[in-house]
Amino acid sequence: MRIYFDSSTLLKRYIEESGSDQVRRKWEEASEVIVSALCAPEVVSAFVRLKREKKLNEETYRILKNHFILDMGQASVEAVDEETLRESVQCLEKTGIKASDAIHLATALRTDCELFLSADVQQQKAARALGLKVEVI
Repeated sequence: MRIYFDSSTLLKRYIEESGSDQVRRKWEEASEVIVSALCAPEVVSAFVRLKREKKLNEETYRILKNHFILDMGQASVEAVDEETLRESVQCLEKTGIKASDAIHLATALRTDCELFLSADVQQQKAARALGLKVEVI
């Protein structure tokens, strides 16, 4: 199954929290993992924030970041190109979600993913309204 992971879900692969086991299972089950290039700054930003809040030490930060970089090498990382930006505007107009969520949804729609994973309730709702199959994480 071709599965799209948004940043909120992807983060659960590295940081233990509710839904982490489910995310790891889905990653292993996927025939293709699809992510937006937007995930890179969003996930690393979350790691930096956790380090700043002293929830991660420097060594753990480096390990998680390296694991993330290796994973991105195995995933289909989709560029945020002109077509994706146009589609994201349509997603915004149809659902009223925030810009970064619209970019994730536009990317998922463009890649014809079979399942969209997000930990964000508003994004899940918008994804369903746009016709994506969603699994609650």
